[in-house]
Amino acid sequence: MRKLFLHEDAEADLDELWDSEPRVAAKIEVFLEELRESQDLLDRVTQHDFGTSPRHHPFHVSMWQQQQRLGRNLWRLKLWELETNGKKYRLIYAFLPLKQHHYILGIMPRKNGDFDYDERDPRTQRIVEAYLGL
Repeated sequence: MRKLFLHEDAEADLDELWDSEPRVAAKIEVFLEELRESQDLLDRVTQHDFGTSPRHHPFHVSMWQQQQRLGRNLWRLKLWELETNGKKYRLIYAFLPLKQHHYILGIMPRKNGDFDYDERDPRTQRIVEAYLGL
């Protein structure tokens, strides 16, 4: 059975969102709760390119390809409801297949391309450190 966990770094990101964008934080919280309760949805979050159409799916999944090439099972997810309303955030998470555990490691803003997955970005380094600590 797959399980979802929220890393303390992601909890801090969500807390910051509650202060700056409470509607976004609420939508993410509701989504995380739905995700926790659905094995089907948890299965979908490790299917690269799942949810390409906002008309048919609530989110889009992509492997973090640079990190995957380094042997790190890291992914990103965007919520279409937020995206189509100009609220660009990515949920960055890891999947540990032997345990069947998903760990949300960060919630990153993508407005104006401020988080671009660059390995030199301190947020990327924070996520990788959290991943290595799992």
